[in-house]
Amino acid sequence: MKRLLPILALLCLWVIARAGKNPLPEPDQQSRVYRFKPVQFKTIDSYSDEKPLLNQIARDTWGYFRDLVDKQTGMPLDNVLIGSTYTKVNSYTSTTNMGLYLMCLVSAEDFGYITRTESLARARRLLSTLREVDHWEGQFFNYYETITTDASSRFVSSVDNGWLAAGLIVARQAYPELESEIDPMLRQMDFSKLFDPEAGQLYLGYDADKKKPSDSHYGLLCTEPRLASYIGIAKGDLPHDHWYRLFRTLPLDWDWQNQKPKGKIVEKEGVPVFYGYYERNKVRWVPSWGGSLFEFLMPTLVLDEGRLSPKGLGANNKIALDAQIRYALEERRYPVWGLSPCATPDDPLGYKEYGVPYLGAKGYRDDGVVTPHVSFLALSVDAPRAIENIRRLARFRNFYGEYGFYDSINVKTGRISPRYLALDQAMTLVALNNYLNNGAIQKRFWSHSLIQAQSRLLRDEVFF
Repeated sequence: MKRLLPILALLCLWVIARAGKNPLPEPDQQSRVYRFKPVQFKTIDSYSDEKPLLNQIARDTWGYFRDLVDKQTGMPLDNVLIGSTYTKVNSYTSTTNMGLYLMCLVSAEDFGYITRTESLARARRLLSTLREVDHWEGQFFNYYETITTDASSRFVSSVDNGWLAAGLIVARQAYPELESEIDPMLRQMDFSKLFDPEAGQLYLGYDADKKKPSDSHYGLLCTEPRLASYIGIAKGDLPHDHWYRLFRTLPLDWDWQNQKPKGKIVEKEGVPVFYGYYERNKVRWVPSWGGSLFEFLMPTLVLDEGRLSPKGLGANNKIALDAQIRYALEERRYPVWGLSPCATPDDPLGYKEYGVPYLGAKGYRDDGVVTPHVSFLALSVDAPRAIENIRRLARFRNFYGEYGFYDSINVKTGRISPRYLALDQAMTLVALNNYLNNGAIQKRFWSHSLIQAQSRLLRDEVFF
């Protein structure tokens, strides 16, 4: 098992790929965005009818991408801090942010917030920048400066390139005019360069300075990187059996995991796959790494797993959501639920992983920190309970501003993070578009013939 170190893999995912490497601040960035004169707090009627409530949140959330994008490079800013005495506009972004921004442009047009002419112009501006930035053998680096477009580091992230590829696919299907610009970019993003054939899994990434891949891999299926795996197989970059060399649960002899999994070995395409599960209070589930809903649900932004994998990923997403709600509301007696990696209320510039400890193979901490983006991801799984939680979140004082919900709240102390993160804002907006507009982004992604051709990977998953 030396070839795969899942602890490092998933921890590095969040420490490296999400927290980012903060470059020196660029004083000119604020003057280069479309607009930045935000109102710190806004009120929202939590008791209004469902559609007006969600449409207001969608419009306000879109405001982040309406305003906080570099007008010259087309890159969305990774995060901003809007405090009563201190405001910070950061001048870097990630490949995931750029992929999700493309989905947000499509969503804004779907909602009628911008015209097709404007959404196309913004998409083309970003695509033009992507054609010019430095990269490693067709794969993009994890973080870029939004003014200079220089790479902030020389690390190539497998999972983040997966989300950029997803955004490119959605934009290609939404804007046929862009096909000739996007297809060469997708072809150059060859995921085989990030693949370890011995392990049968994707490396965490590649360090271009050290000229070596990461020591660890993305090993668990029920985590966010499964989308990169799916796209890599669909493009023909990765072998089909890669899907079956991902762990449903970790191997039985890895005794440091939260519990010893039960299950059976099933042969898939010549690969013996351990279809294991955890169990607690007669409830069975296939774990993520940290027990956060982000890991389970982010791929549903583009893949309708409830429909496509009703006995596998879709069923497991529902079980994980039920367990998270029960844990927060009944076991911990919190007023709201939604434990996932997010900005930290106690440190204005911090970021941490949170989750339900027993839902994960290792498990993230629960410090009473709740993030709103989880409720919007949950719309595709259990809309009534998600909307009720959104209403409860809206009743917290000073938790809503010009760009929608702030990133997190500590329900034990009442402290609120004064930050907006492009990642979490984008997940919120895209999820709202899917819910209010009949799976608009999911349908764009699924309409690509290569993506549809791998439907059996999802359909054939039977977890229990």
